[in-house]
Amino acid sequence: MKLITPALLLPPISLFIDLLQIDEWILEINDTYTKQTLRNRYYIATNQGIRAMIIPIKKINGSHTITKDILLDESAKWLNYHHKTLITNYRNSAYFDYYEDEIIDIFSHYKKLYELNMAFIKWILEQLDINIKVSVTENYEKQYSIEDYIDDRNKYSKYENIKLPYYRQVFIDKVGFISNLSILDLLSNLGAESVIYLKNIIK
Repeated sequence: MKLITPALLLPPISLFIDLLQIDEWILEINDTYTKQTLRNRYYIATNQGIRAMIIPIKKINGSHTITKDILLDESAKWLNYHHKTLITNYRNSAYFDYYEDEIIDIFSHYKKLYELNMAFIKWILEQLDINIKVSVTENYEKQYSIEDYIDDRNKYSKYENIKLPYYRQVFIDKVGFISNLSILDLLSNLGAESVIYLKNIIK
């Protein structure tokens, strides 16, 4: 079975549960870009609760810009903000230090949003040892066969508080457990055991 989704930035944990049960993941990059979705934002835990981390973008064709043409807004000093915020909120996690340099390196190397998202997706799958084919759409198809595809292109427009099993988080004693954050939160707290956590949910 093939799963097709938007090209997401550091996607939520729930998506990776789905990925363990499919053969191929296809990223839709030929749709008209939809603002205020998980395409350019991810959610982390802070000492104040959940926070959306947003990357500013440029639409070269206004509201008609397709996803593959969306540019990162280099005039907005977002990279420094993301780096400082991640350090502030994850420096006391068990594994963030292990991943930090690679995360910032990926953030620094791309001009297009979908290229950044794809780079993170490939990196995350490598960390989780999830071996599936990942590709992007070549053109936009309105519908896909339900026999061969799970079409989740209309999902991931906002944070979904899907109830997942507890794991230790940095600020859990202050704000409680926050479920279904970015996969980055799981990796920072569980490291290589993240994939075991995901597989146990499927059992």
